[in-house]
Amino acid sequence: MDALWQDILSRPGVYAGAICTIGLMTLIYRENAFYRFFEHVFIGLAAGFSIVVLIKEILDPFLYQPVFKKGEWYWTFVFMFGLLFYFIHSRKYNWLSRLPIGFLMGFSAGQAFQGFANTYLPQLAKSFRPLYVTKPDGALDMAQAVNNLIFMIVLVTVMSYFFFSFEQRSKVIRSSAQFGRWVMMVAFGAIFGTTIMARMALLFDRMYFIFSDWLKLVQ
Repeated sequence: MDALWQDILSRPGVYAGAICTIGLMTLIYRENAFYRFFEHVFIGLAAGFSIVVLIKEILDPFLYQPVFKKGEWYWTFVFMFGLLFYFIHSRKYNWLSRLPIGFLMGFSAGQAFQGFANTYLPQLAKSFRPLYVTKPDGALDMAQAVNNLIFMIVLVTVMSYFFFSFEQRSKVIRSSAQFGRWVMMVAFGAIFGTTIMARMALLFDRMYFIFSDWLKLVQ
């Protein structure tokens, strides 16, 4: 027993992590008070961490340092403008909260459009691929040509699936849409498979922590 207490005192972080891991994994059996306790602990730690990040990453570099260290007092107007958010709790002056909300929504919409343009416009440009591809010596690059052909077939068939503006009476369009649907199912299955692999990687990491770092059964 003394050796156990000495081990606990020498590795308190490892024991705390192991107990939290086991407590959260009890959800596999069913929801219980043990799991809910560690769930609240996790939420509390996340909330505390977010407050620290707020202070260190936002308030300190964008308010305290410019205003009190550099003398850039005009940043206080931005801070006061942000405080208008809290007027949403006032029945009489809640209209003031709409000012920063509208500004934030407009700014976010602009950023979203910029991100959309930077992400998808290059993809649209690269969708136009040549079906006849040559090597530097002028010979036909059969592998790249077949790859571009498959890409174009998948692109056209998937897009044909989303033709909802008119009834798909043509057998060619219906067959193309059905093939595009199967292609999307394969893609979604691959995405779901990678998600499962990521979750399994997290599980294996926790299992390795328990059996190696805590119990020292695996070296």
